[in-house]
Amino acid sequence: MQLPKPTSQRQAAGLIIGTVVLANLLTTWVLMANLDAMVYPSDADAIMVPVVSNFLNSLCILLWASMGVLLPRHRLGWRIASRIVLGVAALYTLALAVYWWYPFHYAAGASFLPAVAACAWALWLPASKQPAPGTNMASS
Repeated sequence: MQLPKPTSQRQAAGLIIGTVVLANLLTTWVLMANLDAMVYPSDADAIMVPVVSNFLNSLCILLWASMGVLLPRHRLGWRIASRIVLGVAALYTLALAVYWWYPFHYAAGASFLPAVAACAWALWLPASKQPAPGTNMASS
């Protein structure tokens, strides 16, 4: 059985963005549910610290992943650079999943695993064709 390859850079970028946004929503929901279930002290004023930290880490993931997905792929050097940057994004996302992997937060950790898979899946984006000489790069 062979996994389908992403057909376009936009499809891969959309999948990564979607999985990271859903992971943030689920992580925030887990934190609020834990607060309501009295897992944290009732005077937990700093509950927004992990929410904001998670959001900022996700922005960093999105920066790495979007840079990796949007790099040109018609030359070998660019393809290698793209895969290195996407690999960093996948490892960063995996680190964030492991960061949340402790009691009462397993769902938050598991929510980042689809984003890890999306970053890894984007590593197999096909090479794009080199534009013909004299064509406008902005229109393609």
